[in-house]
Amino acid sequence: MEHLVGLVLLAGELLLTCGAEMYRVEETIERMGLAAGFVQVEGFATPTGLFISLHTADGRVYTRVRRIRKSFNNLSTIAKVNSLSRAFSEGTVTVDQVGEELERLRLTSEPDTIWWQLIGGIGAMAFTMIFGGNWFEGAIAGLTGALVLVLVAWLNRHPVPKVLQAAIGGIVAAWLILWVSKVLPIDPDVTTLGAVMVMTPGVAMTTAIRDLLSGELLSGLSRSAEALAVSVAIATGVAIVIRLGGR
Repeated sequence: MEHLVGLVLLAGELLLTCGAEMYRVEETIERMGLAAGFVQVEGFATPTGLFISLHTADGRVYTRVRRIRKSFNNLSTIAKVNSLSRAFSEGTVTVDQVGEELERLRLTSEPDTIWWQLIGGIGAMAFTMIFGGNWFEGAIAGLTGALVLVLVAWLNRHPVPKVLQAAIGGIVAAWLILWVSKVLPIDPDVTTLGAVMVMTPGVAMTTAIRDLLSGELLSGLSRSAEALAVSVAIATGVAIVIRLGGR
């Protein structure tokens, strides 16, 4: 039973860490718990904590609490855990297979690889061109955005709050582009705007709205406040460089 409890807890922890909605976390916990043979499953999820209570047919109760100390956005892992839980509830995968796959996802879900940073750079380039920049400005923004993501990934390995990470990223992006604009003929405003878009909490805000619409007021309000704080921190970092740079 302890192994089954650990599987249910790990699935919920992965979803929370990767930025899933609260109703999805609680629904997955209930689905996997019932499929594992528990007669009653209670789950309560918040952005920073997970509480589960699993009841067996002979009256035993397993209660676990898991503190979530860091989170990020990984929609791929959320989709994989969701599909795995459905397959487990349908009986098409075994307990051992579920455990192996969840452990693999736990080790590979954090998006701090070079591919994540390169793709983020491509996104910064695309945003710059959407905002009216040319190919050259997009390339500068893409390179800057990739470097900022490398910096943010390094800061994330240390106890640095998300808001401070965003502010530092905004400062670095704006300073690099301001320096390049003095040497090369680029529009620093459009280029900076595209570069910092890689840090904007768009997915977090969308998840917060979905939580609010589904009645999860606690997580919806807290995630909205976090997304707003990160956005303000990015803007503050850019504004500091613009002010000190004499623009």
